[in-house]
Amino acid sequence: MHTHQELECPFEDLLALVCKKWPLLVMATVGKKGERRFVELMSDLEGISPRSLSQVLGELTGLNLLVRKDYRGIPPRVGYSLTKQGKELTRAVRPLLEWASEMRPEKDCPILKTIRGS
Repeated sequence: MHTHQELECPFEDLLALVCKKWPLLVMATVGKKGERRFVELMSDLEGISPRSLSQVLGELTGLNLLVRKDYRGIPPRVGYSLTKQGKELTRAVRPLLEWASEMRPEKDCPILKTIRGS
Protein backbone atom coordinates (compact mmCIF):
# COMPACT_ATOMS: atom_id res chain seq x y z
CA MET A 1 0.00 0.00 0.00
CA HIS A 2 1.19 3.50 -0.76
CA THR A 3 1.94 6.06 1.89
CA HIS A 4 0.44 9.50 1.50
CA GLN A 5 3.84 10.91 0.42
CA GLU A 6 4.00 8.52 -2.56
CA LEU A 7 0.61 9.40 -4.00
CA GLU A 8 0.29 11.94 -6.79
CA CYS A 9 -3.44 12.64 -6.59
CA PRO A 10 -5.19 14.22 -3.56
CA PHE A 11 -8.17 11.94 -4.25
CA GLU A 12 -5.92 8.93 -3.67
CA ASP A 13 -4.89 10.44 -0.33
CA LEU A 14 -8.55 10.81 0.60
CA LEU A 15 -9.43 7.26 -0.43
CA ALA A 16 -6.45 5.83 1.42
CA LEU A 17 -7.61 7.69 4.51
CA VAL A 18 -11.36 7.08 4.51
CA CYS A 19 -11.07 3.42 3.56
CA LYS A 20 -9.56 2.70 6.97
CA LYS A 21 -11.53 2.44 10.19
CA TRP A 22 -9.42 4.33 12.71
CA PRO A 23 -8.60 7.64 10.99
CA LEU A 24 -12.27 8.62 10.73
CA LEU A 25 -12.94 7.54 14.29
CA VAL A 26 -9.99 9.57 15.57
CA MET A 27 -11.10 12.63 13.61
CA ALA A 28 -14.71 12.22 14.71
CA THR A 29 -13.68 11.88 18.36
CA VAL A 30 -11.39 14.91 18.29
CA GLY A 31 -14.02 16.86 16.35
CA LYS A 32 -16.73 16.08 18.88
CA LYS A 33 -14.75 16.28 22.12
CA GLY A 34 -12.09 18.87 21.22
CA GLU A 35 -8.40 18.53 21.87
CA ARG A 36 -7.56 15.05 23.10
CA ARG A 37 -4.47 13.51 24.63
CA PHE A 38 -3.17 10.11 23.54
CA VAL A 39 -4.45 8.36 26.67
CA GLU A 40 -7.87 9.97 26.25
CA LEU A 41 -8.07 8.74 22.66
CA MET A 42 -7.06 5.25 23.80
CA SER A 43 -9.97 5.35 26.23
CA ASP A 44 -12.40 6.85 23.68
CA LEU A 45 -11.59 4.38 20.90
CA GLU A 46 -12.36 0.92 22.15
CA GLY A 47 -10.22 -1.71 20.47
CA ILE A 48 -7.44 0.43 19.01
CA SER A 49 -3.90 -0.58 19.88
CA PRO A 50 -1.35 2.01 21.02
CA ARG A 51 0.73 1.28 17.92
CA SER A 52 -2.24 1.79 15.58
CA LEU A 53 -3.20 5.01 17.33
CA SER A 54 0.36 6.33 17.05
CA GLN A 55 0.40 5.52 13.33
CA VAL A 56 -2.99 7.15 12.72
CA LEU A 57 -2.05 10.29 14.65
CA GLY A 58 1.16 10.57 12.64
CA GLU A 59 -0.67 10.08 9.36
CA LEU A 60 -3.41 12.61 10.18
CA THR A 61 -0.83 15.12 11.37
CA GLY A 62 1.21 14.56 8.20
CA LEU A 63 -1.88 15.20 6.07
CA ASN A 64 -2.54 18.44 7.99
CA LEU A 65 -5.86 17.13 9.33
CA LEU A 66 -4.71 17.14 12.95
CA VAL A 67 -2.33 19.45 14.74
CA ARG A 68 -0.12 18.23 17.56
CA LYS A 69 0.54 20.63 20.42
CA ASP A 70 3.31 19.91 22.90
CA TYR A 71 2.83 21.21 26.43
CA ARG A 72 5.78 21.76 28.71
CA GLY A 73 5.47 20.48 32.19
CA ILE A 74 5.98 17.47 34.34
CA PRO A 75 5.01 15.12 32.99
CA PRO A 76 5.10 16.56 29.47
CA ARG A 77 1.89 16.09 27.53
CA VAL A 78 0.71 16.31 23.94
CA GLY A 79 -2.73 17.27 22.64
CA TYR A 80 -4.26 16.69 19.23
CA SER A 81 -6.93 18.86 17.63
CA LEU A 82 -8.49 19.21 14.19
CA THR A 83 -7.09 21.69 11.72
CA LYS A 84 -9.39 23.70 9.49
CA GLN A 85 -8.96 21.00 6.82
CA GLY A 86 -9.74 18.30 9.37
CA LYS A 87 -12.96 20.05 10.37
CA GLU A 88 -13.94 20.43 6.71
CA LEU A 89 -13.28 16.75 5.99
CA THR A 90 -15.28 15.68 9.03
CA ARG A 91 -18.23 17.80 7.84
CA ALA A 92 -17.86 16.51 4.27
CA VAL A 93 -17.83 12.83 5.28
CA ARG A 94 -20.81 13.07 7.66
CA PRO A 95 -23.50 12.85 4.88
CA LEU A 96 -21.84 9.74 3.44
CA LEU A 97 -21.80 8.10 6.87
CA GLU A 98 -25.43 9.03 7.48
CA TRP A 99 -26.40 7.62 4.08
CA ALA A 100 -24.59 4.35 4.85
CA SER A 101 -26.31 4.20 8.24
CA GLU A 102 -29.74 4.69 6.62
CA MET A 103 -29.03 1.96 4.07
CA ARG A 104 -28.25 -0.54 6.83
CA PRO A 105 -30.18 0.67 9.90
CA GLU A 106 -29.79 -2.69 11.61
CA LYS A 107 -26.01 -2.21 11.71
CA ASP A 108 -24.25 -0.21 14.39
CA CYS A 109 -22.05 2.62 13.10
CA PRO A 110 -19.45 3.66 15.70
CA ILE A 111 -18.12 6.43 13.46
CA LEU A 112 -21.53 8.04 13.07
CA LYS A 113 -22.25 7.64 16.79
CA THR A 114 -18.98 9.39 17.57
CA ILE A 115 -19.71 12.26 15.18
CA ARG A 116 -23.24 12.71 16.55
CA GLY A 117 -22.10 12.22 20.14
CA SER A 118 -24.70 9.57 20.85
